[in-house]
Amino acid sequence: MSEILVERVDGGRPKRSDKKGIFAELALAAVLVALGTFVFSESVETLDVKAEELGLEGFSLLPAPFPEYSVPGMEDPLMTFLLGLSSVVLVLVVAFMVGRFLSSTHRAGGVSSA
Repeated sequence: MSEILVERVDGGRPKRSDKKGIFAELALAAVLVALGTFVFSESVETLDVKAEELGLEGFSLLPAPFPEYSVPGMEDPLMTFLLGLSSVVLVLVVAFMVGRFLSSTHRAGGVSSA
């Protein structure tokens, strides 16, 4: 039977290698946002094409907040890239904060392991 090694992480500051990993992940996220903004945003949506070929029309129950996936006044590709990058950073910050909250709750004894 193989043993599983578990590294115990203290609630202190991140290790130097952890910081490098975070910056590498942010760089990868920036590259993916750039690809989505500048390369894949010009591709034709297959479902829209097939729906037109079949003569189907869609309807919406509520008005779309961002019709055609664009923010009014931000049609410039650079602005779209910056908006996407800031969204990724916002999601990462929220996920980090939720993780810290959950780990502090677990350490405080708020979560029982049954």
